[in-house]
Amino acid sequence: MLKFQETAKHVTVGRSNSACSDAMIARRYTIERKLGNGSFGSVYLVSDKKAKQGDKLKVLKEISVGDLKPNETVEANLEAQLLSKLDHPSIVKFYASFVERDSFCIITEYCEGGDLDLKIQEYKQSGKVFTQRQIIDWFIQLLLGVNYMHERRILHRDLKAKNIFLKNNLLKIGDFGVSRLLMGSCDLATTFTGTPYYMSPEALKHQGYNTKSDIWSLGCILYEMCCMDHAFSGHNFLSVVLKIVEGDTPSLPDRYPSKLNAVLSSMLSKNPSMRPAAAEILKIPYVDEQLKNMQYKYSNMNVKDKGLNWQKEAAPIFDAVQRKVHLQTLQELSEVQKMSPRERMRLRKLNAADEKAKKLKQLAEEKYQENVKRMQEFRSRNFQQLNVDVLH
Repeated sequence: MLKFQETAKHVTVGRSNSACSDAMIARRYTIERKLGNGSFGSVYLVSDKKAKQGDKLKVLKEISVGDLKPNETVEANLEAQLLSKLDHPSIVKFYASFVERDSFCIITEYCEGGDLDLKIQEYKQSGKVFTQRQIIDWFIQLLLGVNYMHERRILHRDLKAKNIFLKNNLLKIGDFGVSRLLMGSCDLATTFTGTPYYMSPEALKHQGYNTKSDIWSLGCILYEMCCMDHAFSGHNFLSVVLKIVEGDTPSLPDRYPSKLNAVLSSMLSKNPSMRPAAAEILKIPYVDEQLKNMQYKYSNMNVKDKGLNWQKEAAPIFDAVQRKVHLQTLQELSEVQKMSPRERMRLRKLNAADEKAKKLKQLAEEKYQENVKRMQEFRSRNFQQLNVDVLH
């Protein structure tokens, strides 16, 4: 089989050449065209000969394994298999992974609308902004996707506008190239990676990365959708870092509701323990109200709107919203006796989980303050020692 680069070159230059047009990857994927180069390798649009009509187009990501040891390749493949089990309408579907020659290959869903960064730039150049309704719908879609990941103890670690894709005007989280599976609820992934504009203070200070770091990045994306610009910007890397670590929390323009601005501010709290989890954001009254508005909108779509796109894309989003609204409604019901035994048990578990989360959050805040105090004392002692050394 030809190497992918060679195959792509032959396909684009001489499509009529039958030998090249018939070239198959893993005996099922034919390269249609090269989509570009990502941070981890080349990306191609391919046709899947084994897929159903209408679902044939997929994306192939080619990652050079280079000098990776066999066990590292196996680990990458295992992680890819675990990620392939993610099944949510707000997450780019991960179909398969395999090693071909000296490349690790990933097959994912194709999103015809491109990425969110490109859409923002298009609107910005034409002097347009997204409607408030569109922003809220997209934000909730991303929240549902992030909550789904975090419930399964998966971090994305590189959430940014370029890794959010559009399909039938719905947003999908993609590019899990640097995601990590959490082995425990308090584990911190310490690898320093990601785009500076979306990186959290704790990641920039090498203090580790957890679910709350994903929430920070999502807050930056929310700001960008509202303002068509980065939440933290500067002339160079260092100036951006300083604004993220020490600068003021940005606010939304007055045309947006103060309640949405309050949600953004909580997501961009410098202290990760003070940031709400995705599940907590979905329970904020303002966000919960928007969830119910989405449910009403989808449930009242006319027959014309509920065409092919509804069946393939909007319907799963509606189901996800409906499930989330139902769970949150259970918590608000005062007449518990009207619930089924299963619903009462579910409510008790939810309440117990909420109480545990509150206690953990309080404990985390206390520990954070202790660490800050200890660090200040440590710096003070070192400064005093430095003065003594200089005097002598």
